[in-house]
Amino acid sequence: MTIDFYNAGMNFYETGKHKEAYEHLIQDDTNPKCAFALGVMYNNGDGIDRDLKKSTHYYIMAAEAGIVPAQVSVGFAYTNAIGVPQDFDKAVRYLKPAADAGEESAKVTLAEIYAMGKAGGTKADASKLIREVLSSSNSKEAMDIYNKYELDRA
Repeated sequence: MTIDFYNAGMNFYETGKHKEAYEHLIQDDTNPKCAFALGVMYNNGDGIDRDLKKSTHYYIMAAEAGIVPAQVSVGFAYTNAIGVPQDFDKAVRYLKPAADAGEESAKVTLAEIYAMGKAGGTKADASKLIREVLSSSNSKEAMDIYNKYELDRA
């Protein structure tokens, strides 16, 4: 009988038994779902010492496997130098697929990178992304980017 470390770990996590969750998840840390959960745990310090470098390491593993929330987390980490050096090109590499999947927060972060003229982006690219977000929500973050970079002129 094979142990499903992800489901066992998440059952412990959901009941607040974070140390037990960690003990299960770490046993299969190459599993993208386990890696994402470990990234969250290291980010939040749930049952373990908070470690943003380890958090981003696990988020990257999960992002490479196509887990959209992990892609957003990695893109945000590279944008804001959280556990990794700031690198807008790498941020875009992870944010773009998440944005293409419709993830609003990825679009907003990607738009800000483009509005700053980083990673080959333009204000016109940023404006397009922000308008997509604002067409389906009242995102304060999107409106802040729209106003800060004067995207109405792009």
